[in-house]
Amino acid sequence: MRNYKIVISTLMISMVVLAGCSQKAEEPVNTSSTEITTAGALSTSQDQEPSFSNFEAITLGGESVNQDIFADYDLTMINIWATFCSPCLREMPDLGQIHDEYKDKNFQVVGIVTDVLNQEGNLSEKQLTTAREIVEKTEADYMHLLPSYDLMMAKLKDVTAVPETIFVDQDGNLVGKSYPGAKSKEDWIKIIDELLEEVNPIQP
Repeated sequence: MRNYKIVISTLMISMVVLAGCSQKAEEPVNTSSTEITTAGALSTSQDQEPSFSNFEAITLGGESVNQDIFADYDLTMINIWATFCSPCLREMPDLGQIHDEYKDKNFQVVGIVTDVLNQEGNLSEKQLTTAREIVEKTEADYMHLLPSYDLMMAKLKDVTAVPETIFVDQDGNLVGKSYPGAKSKEDWIKIIDELLEEVNPIQP
C-alpha cells in the first residue's frame, strides 16, 4: 500500500503542475489526512484506451464503489476536475442540470476530483471539505469519486490538464473520444445525444 500511495502522490503532483487551469490553489494542501485503503490495480498502458471496467474507489461522501456504478446506465459522463480550476467550476452547474434532465435517458454524470491528496498520498481533510463545498455551491449533485490507484492507472495518470471529460458504456469501456476543456451546456447536450444514439441506436 505504501508503494501505491507514493505512485499516486507523485502522479497527482505532476498532474497538478501540468494542469491547464492557470488559477492555483489559494493555500497549500493540509497535511491532516485520512489514509487511502483502496487496493487492486488495472494493467493498462498509454497505448490502451481508458477503461473503468474493473476498479475500486471511494466517493466524496465516503461510500466504497466499483464499476457497478455504470451498470444501470447506457452512457456515463466522467468529468475530471480540480478545486482550483475555474473552468471546471464554471461548467459544474450545467453538468448538474444535465445529470438531472437526462436521468430518464439512462444517462448519468460522475465526477473525479483530483486534488484531494497531500504529498504523502493521503486524503486531505481540508481539500475534501473544499471539494464538498464546491459541489454544494455549484449544485453538481452527482457522484464524485476520489483518486485511487485503480483510477490512476485507468486514466488519471494520462491527464495533463483539467477539466477533461470522457464517456463510458455500462461496462466501463470508453465511448467516443476524450474531451479536454470546459464546454457550454448546449455543446455537451449535442455530444451526449450523439453518443447515446451510438450506444443505443434507434431501431427502424
